[in-house]
Amino acid sequence: MSNAKIFLVGKEKGERLIPMVETTYPTEADVQELLADYWDLLPGDQIDPDNPRRWLFVSREVGVPGGQDEGGRWSLDHLFLDQDAIPTFVECKLAANPEVRRKVVAQMLEYAANGIAYWEMDKLTAAAKKEAEKRKDSLEQAVLHLIGKDDPAAVEHYWQEVETNLRKGKVRLIFVTEEAPKELLRLVEFLNREMANVRLFIIEIKQFLRKGRTPEETQKALVSRAIGVTEPTPPNSQILTRPEFLAKCGPEAREFFESVLDKAEAKGHSISWGQRSFAVRAHLPNDKFASFAYGWLSGEFQFYFGQGGFPLSEEQSKTLRKDLLNFGVFTKTRPKTLTADVDRGTVGKLPAVFDFILDKVDKILSESSALNSSQFEQGNV
Repeated sequence: MSNAKIFLVGKEKGERLIPMVETTYPTEADVQELLADYWDLLPGDQIDPDNPRRWLFVSREVGVPGGQDEGGRWSLDHLFLDQDAIPTFVECKLAANPEVRRKVVAQMLEYAANGIAYWEMDKLTAAAKKEAEKRKDSLEQAVLHLIGKDDPAAVEHYWQEVETNLRKGKVRLIFVTEEAPKELLRLVEFLNREMANVRLFIIEIKQFLRKGRTPEETQKALVSRAIGVTEPTPPNSQILTRPEFLAKCGPEAREFFESVLDKAEAKGHSISWGQRSFAVRAHLPNDKFASFAYGWLSGEFQFYFGQGGFPLSEEQSKTLRKDLLNFGVFTKTRPKTLTADVDRGTVGKLPAVFDFILDKVDKILSESSALNSSQFEQGNV
């Protein structure tokens, strides 16, 4: 610690400059608490000067599983998301902690590797919802504010992009300390040169104090700065149109997605467009919508049956999942999401898969509508 100073300009004559002395934090927990309360201490304008990062706080002390059926083997200090749905892992270490030099990098990479593989989106959204409620906010409104939209359908797309970024390993790792050792800086610079999807940053948050006669009179100032390679500007966040989306797809994906869009619209389903994807949305009996199929510019097709409000029982979900897996096209599976790559090996089979999905959705919605009508006639609703 250098005991450097910054100065306040005093108003009283003879007290023009009021020194505040750089002071270390008592514990790493103090830094963690500051970040949980003041997200701007992660300087988004320094991380990306051309498109400053804005933050959504998911949670503090996020459990990281070490396997598919494990709880939290490790604990990540903080998890944030930015406006482009990029998961941002944050670990806090004081300069006096020897782990800040090398061990913290291995630790963070281990957290990232396992979080990417094993985190379940339902648990992450539940944690984010809990944090939003602490601030007397709703998670949906917090996401819409973050991404600058007012369409609730954009929230579904946002969480799908969070999951896509996670599974593809497109994440940001941030080491927070009050003074970064050169060994850590060299490792971060090296890894940024060698890794394509993962970006690493060091954030120094220095604390300056002017101690008063009582704790209440003590003044504090915090100065944060990002160290490391500037992150590239993310792609344009413009919402795509159908022609724009199809023009950017590969030939196999273009042909399949065009048929998906035509068939979905013929069935009366609506299409919601995002920055890199579209969603097929079913109109539910309660006048709400539920997305059940997604197409991505990356050439991926997803079937999703975890949408809140979709009238699908747990038993129906298991049966439908088993039936879809029997087609042999879905190679990436999650509890609520099945993903297939649209390529030469699958493009001949996928139209039949989507026809099967449309028929199942029709049946589910018809049964739900009939049940609602019966309950209404019996006076139960």
